Amino acid sequence: MHDAYIPTFFIRHDRPLRGVMIDNQPWFSAYDFARLLGLHHPQSLHRRLKPFESRHIRLRYTTGSEECVDVINEAGLYKALIRFGHPECQQLEEWLTRQVIPTLRDRHADGDFHPRRVMLSWQSQRLVMLEWQGELWMPWEEVPRYRDA
Repeated sequence: MHDAYIPTFFIRHDRPLRGVMIDNQPWFSAYDFARLLGLHHPQSLHRRLKPFESRHIRLRYTTGSEECVDVINEAGLYKALIRFGHPECQQLEEWLTRQVIPTLRDRHADGDFHPRRVMLSWQSQRLVMLEWQGELWMPWEEVPRYRDA
């Protein structure tokens, strides 16, 4: 068993979502995700899922501190999204599917020969780009546009 995992932080509406890779699978803080869903008792989300969809792990932060947290796997994440709903459900699902999960997987991928997603900060925004063959790429619809004043 792994001693402690170093989380990757994703931010949505000023709220963090901590994610880690365990055995090449993405796992997320159950508490963080419950807060994104607006649940009144975020500490109990993991209890409402099947045993194989959640687990208890230790996270180690760059400050050297550690914390024990409950995490849910990708299946549990989508089950909670459907079961508990949210006014922003579609956008939250798109953010998870298009940015969070691929970025988490890419950060833990082996080898530099495959394309991987990277996050860049630019003008107080986060841009998700694809790094491939030494070049940065992004979908045309996400390219920042210049607007005349």
